[in-house]
Amino acid sequence: MRNHLSRTTALAAAGVLTLSLAACGGSDESAQAFCDSFGSMDELTADLQNVDPNDPDAAVASLEQLTAEVESIEAPAEISDSYAVITSAFRTFSDAATETLSDLENADPTALTEAMGAFTDEEFTAASTELEEYTAENCS
Repeated sequence: MRNHLSRTTALAAAGVLTLSLAACGGSDESAQAFCDSFGSMDELTADLQNVDPNDPDAAVASLEQLTAEVESIEAPAEISDSYAVITSAFRTFSDAATETLSDLENADPTALTEAMGAFTDEEFTAASTELEEYTAENCS
């Protein structure tokens, strides 16, 4: 379960890192605010990757902090639907990981696996692609 959790944490972090690397600079104020919001997530992503799988409380706290940060970002109207897909995936995963880590002996690994699936499904992939295209166009 712990090795599985480490891979899961890395997957979640990779999703945020992909978004944060794509978002930089910008001339439009709305786009700039959106792009700038990702800057603070780099440190959170690094922290999440360094969480000790033997410390479930730290893992939950880091994941919740990252998820709250993702949820706090206001996406421009053009990409709000895609960003909602991203935030929903993070919330679903964060909630499943919290539940799993709160009771490892009775954990349902299927719930965590299903939550992880949101990061690789077609809807998430399409939303990520749209966000990357938006940031390439508006955050350079």
